[in-house]
Amino acid sequence: MTISTTAAAIALLICASAIYNAYRLRGGKLAWSEILIALGMLSFTLSLILDLFLPDPRLIQSVKLTDFFFIFGFILLFIASLKLRFSLR
Repeated sequence: MTISTTAAAIALLICASAIYNAYRLRGGKLAWSEILIALGMLSFTLSLILDLFLPDPRLIQSVKLTDFFFIFGFILLFIASLKLRFSLR
């Protein structure tokens, strides 16, 4: 295990913990934005980790799964920012 793999695993655990805490300890609109932010960070981390375990990208001609998770992370962060904006009105 390299240092970057260990850091990514720790980041995954932190994201999972943040999702669980937002679900259990808080309620309402702000908790949903926190959960979406944590899921976005989880998606970014998965896009970094999957590069280590997937086969050679030259073998796959379509869009890579890591690219999908990276774009999905941005979409989740965008939705979270909109939810946060409309919940504070």
